[in-house]
Amino acid sequence: MKLCLLLLLLCLCHLGLTDEPTPGVPSAPDEDETVHSCEGRRVFSLEEHRAVAGTIERLGLQLLENLPVGPHQPNVILSPLSLAFALAQLTLGARNETEKLLLRSLHAHHLPCYHHILGSLAPHFIWTSLDVATRMYLRPGFEVKLSFVEDSLARYQSQPVPLVSVEEVNQWVENVTNGHIPNFMESIPHNVVLILMNAVYFKGEWQTQFDPLKTSKGVFYLDRQNLVSVDMMRSAHYPLRLLDDPELEAQVASFPFKGNTSFLIVLPLPGRKNVSSLLPKLNISDLYRRLPHEKTMQVNLPKVKLQYRHELQEALTSMGLGSLFLDPDLSGISDHSLRVTGVRHASTVELSEEGVEASATTAVTSMRSVSLFSVNSPFLFALVDDASLAPLFMGIVTNPAPDNNPMLNDDPHDNNTMSDQPVPGDVRVRGRNSEHSNRLCSETAAGSSIQSCSAPADEEEQPQHVNGLDTGNRPKSTQEDESCSKPDDSVSA
Repeated sequence: MKLCLLLLLLCLCHLGLTDEPTPGVPSAPDEDETVHSCEGRRVFSLEEHRAVAGTIERLGLQLLENLPVGPHQPNVILSPLSLAFALAQLTLGARNETEKLLLRSLHAHHLPCYHHILGSLAPHFIWTSLDVATRMYLRPGFEVKLSFVEDSLARYQSQPVPLVSVEEVNQWVENVTNGHIPNFMESIPHNVVLILMNAVYFKGEWQTQFDPLKTSKGVFYLDRQNLVSVDMMRSAHYPLRLLDDPELEAQVASFPFKGNTSFLIVLPLPGRKNVSSLLPKLNISDLYRRLPHEKTMQVNLPKVKLQYRHELQEALTSMGLGSLFLDPDLSGISDHSLRVTGVRHASTVELSEEGVEASATTAVTSMRSVSLFSVNSPFLFALVDDASLAPLFMGIVTNPAPDNNPMLNDDPHDNNTMSDQPVPGDVRVRGRNSEHSNRLCSETAAGSSIQSCSAPADEEEQPQHVNGLDTGNRPKSTQEDESCSKPDDSVSA
């Protein structure tokens, strides 16, 4: 399996002069005690990790509920983990109602030590197949509060570096995603002074491989009337944890990876519900806990290679974060007024036969009443960390071959699954070609960035700022976007 994605591009633009510097709100005594107790801790319990993982899961499900699925965008792929890291780092610089709003949207407002526990997940993933990388780009001359830099570094290992060119930023993204996300940004507006980057890269192997020689053409039902031809991976004896959930009216299957992660699939029963209708009552961690022991069965799983790009501002606004795009209080980052002006998301997903050699115990050849799990209709997936139960990646697939022409179903009673996006038989759905290469590893990448614009320099002088970073040899910047004007009296680089 291979998943590749880059997540979240936020541009923070200058709003204008404030009457006076806006100090951070003093913490209440009990909050100070909590922060102090968190600072002194290096290790957090499994229960605490799972509590934070639950917040990541709810964030991911809420996003999936608010992202549209339709004929021209039949699949949604995102990393709630990467999004949580990016928004959490932004929260470090938020104050007053903006901080409360962000914590509520992250489902972390009642969770002690949230930043400390979330940040501690990154080194935990070293023992899995996931790598997390963060970086803070600062425009030389822009004054950002030292406390924000120090907190970002301590909590999320976000190292500040000079922001000198779009080429340098894109090269970093391409490097940390192992080449899967090239040319992430087309340009960097001249008034962007701060970018908070987050990248997630996954490389894993199936515990049980699919034999490429057994992959053959199969049918995937888009809805009752339409289907597409797909390459279907097949195994007659695959060890699988399979749950029939009567409340969801769906089958839930877990495909194990080497490295303490699993690929969870939720497949609605034919003719019952579509994928999106499952989201409000879906509890991935609960399903994960209720999965039975492995059982050898016949499995059909489509090969998919898809792309996803979407602007997230509307979805985040629907989730209650609309004020971020209007007049937020980000005075913990800088005393210059800033606001979020855009959120961009790009991703790809690929499933193929890759995996380690199946063990002898996997190939149990008891032929009596072999069960069948066939993923031949729209499904929801989650790549889950087995220990914390954090969903590293989540998505909805309603058409695994969007570049293929849909065909009419000659026997609509053969499969009554209702998809999220009916596709007319004469419409060619856009997407990437479903060709693939049979590699021996699975790769996933995700990243996040937050940008801000500089503010005027004639405000009151503030103590403890980071500015004037040494840029060294700078590559030439690309043409600058003029969507946000830079004030004449802004801080010079």
